[in-house]
Amino acid sequence: MTRGLDYYEVMGLTRSANDIDIRRAYRRLALKYHPDINRERAAHDEFLRICEAYEVLSDPRTKGFYDLYGEDALKDGLPDGKGGLKGPMYRFSPEDSPGAIFQRFFGTNNPYEALEALSSQFEAMTSEEPPAKGKNKVYPLELTLEEIFHGCLKKVTHKRKVLLFSGEYTEEERTLTVDVKPGLPTGTRFVFEGEGNKTPKKEPGPVIFVLKPKPHARFVRRGSDLVHKVTMPLHHALIGTSVEVRTLDDRDLKVPIADIVRPGSTVVVPGEGMPLPAAPQTRGNMILEIELLFPTHLSETQKMLLRSAFFLPPPTEQNEDQKKALRDYEAAFKHELKGWATVFKR
Repeated sequence: MTRGLDYYEVMGLTRSANDIDIRRAYRRLALKYHPDINRERAAHDEFLRICEAYEVLSDPRTKGFYDLYGEDALKDGLPDGKGGLKGPMYRFSPEDSPGAIFQRFFGTNNPYEALEALSSQFEAMTSEEPPAKGKNKVYPLELTLEEIFHGCLKKVTHKRKVLLFSGEYTEEERTLTVDVKPGLPTGTRFVFEGEGNKTPKKEPGPVIFVLKPKPHARFVRRGSDLVHKVTMPLHHALIGTSVEVRTLDDRDLKVPIADIVRPGSTVVVPGEGMPLPAAPQTRGNMILEIELLFPTHLSETQKMLLRSAFFLPPPTEQNEDQKKALRDYEAAFKHELKGWATVFKR
């Protein structure tokens, strides 16, 4: 569980904030950083911090204890003078708490549905005569990266309720066709007016499908870029290699790595990302995020050879004995039958 948080700072508030300020801050930040909306790597961790801060500050008991004694006392308790501890003993579960907090606040665990509800509330407040129309129905449209890359026509079904004049409900299954253009961004909304629930006194509201990429075996989408994780052995990182990647359009891409690769390095391959919706012939980039794989053990001989490689004198400073030793070593290394150079190429 995260420690060292200033809950007011996380929420962008001062310690004089009241309940309304806290709720407004959570509403804004939770929708901004919800992982289903914000795909940035840091968004998930920020969403957890926001949920933890809101849970503490929205409860008068935990808020009061935190204001007086701080985070450690809130979570670990204070001596009660009788050999025990007093206090809320607050615990935040990263696996369960965020979803439950979001559900209690918004009445749904679907962030797109929450956004639609807020939008409807805003329209109701600003419209002089709100139209008599049913509520929006929001569904995720989950597609593979290949489908988003190439574009597709997707058949989708949904069920809507129909209220008859007799007061009874019946249910209709509706089939719709979604036209997905190549490279459309995550969160794109496909609105079908008049496809919502039907009642005698209201026009059916819209049905909205929101584009969401399915998890992919090779890539993570980041805007118009495609991110590919590469685990690279240390010896390849030091002397160079090439990385083979199967692209979304079924090409085998070979990316040469010539420079020394440092921990946390990325390699950008221009024009190998997602098509840009406004100009499908233009693409974003492919980004190789490299994680180095270090050996778990080195023999004494291997350590000696590594030291000799790193401290090898330049050719102009080598004496004849050193040059001969290098030639003999190279010949043994590359020997067709007894050498071990072929193993290195794997």
